Amino acid sequence: MDERPLLSPLEKDALQEIMNIAFGQAAADLSDVINLYVTLTVPYIDLLKFDGIMPLISKDIENSNDMSMVKQFFSGKFNGASVLIFPHGEGKKLLRLFDGTTDFSSSGYDVDILEKETLIEISNIIMGACISKIAGLLKDVVSYSPPRYYSQDQIHSTLQSAFADKESFAIFFKTMFHFKEFDASGFLFLISDQTTLAWLKVAIEDYLSQYA
Repeated sequence: MDERPLLSPLEKDALQEIMNIAFGQAAADLSDVINLYVTLTVPYIDLLKFDGIMPLISKDIENSNDMSMVKQFFSGKFNGASVLIFPHGEGKKLLRLFDGTTDFSSSGYDVDILEKETLIEISNIIMGACISKIAGLLKDVVSYSPPRYYSQDQIHSTLQSAFADKESFAIFFKTMFHFKEFDASGFLFLISDQTTLAWLKVAIEDYLSQYA
C-alpha cells in the first residue's frame, strides 16, 4: 500500500458524520437496554495500519498492558471485524449500569466473569448498532458473528492476525460513554481490506451526492 491517504479529507469528514449518526443509534439502543440515558461521542477518527494502532492507544491509556478487548466479525459489502478495546477498570464502571453498586466484595459473584459478560453485552450493542447504521446509510446490509472476549495477553496476537493481509487497514474511533454519574471510554476499530475500502469510497461518494 502506498503512502497516499486512504481517504480524502472530504471522504474522512463524511465518514465522521456517518459515524456520529451511527453512534447516536448505538446510544439509543444502549439506553433502552440499561434504562438510563447515555450519550456516545466520537471525538475523532483516523485510518491506520497495524503498526499504528498500539502507539495511538498508548497515548490515551496510562497502562496499555492492562486492557480488555471484544471482537466481532461482520460481513456484507461492508466487510471486516469490529474491535472494541477497554482500558483497565472501565468494565467495572460499566458493570454498575447493570448491578447498581460499586462494592462487589460481598456479592458472592465472580467479578471478573461479571465484568467480562458486561463488556461483551455492551460491545455487542454498540458494535451491532454502529455497523448496521453505517451499512444502512451506505445502502448495505450486514450479518454478524457472535462477539468474543479477549484478555490482555491475547490482544496483540489477535489484532496481528486480523491484519494478516498486508493491505488491511483500520478505521479508528476514540469512543466516550457519558452517563449521568460517570464517564467511561473505549477504542473502536473497524478492520477491513482494500476491496472493502474501494467499495467504501464509492459508497461515500454516493452518500455525498444527496447533498450536492
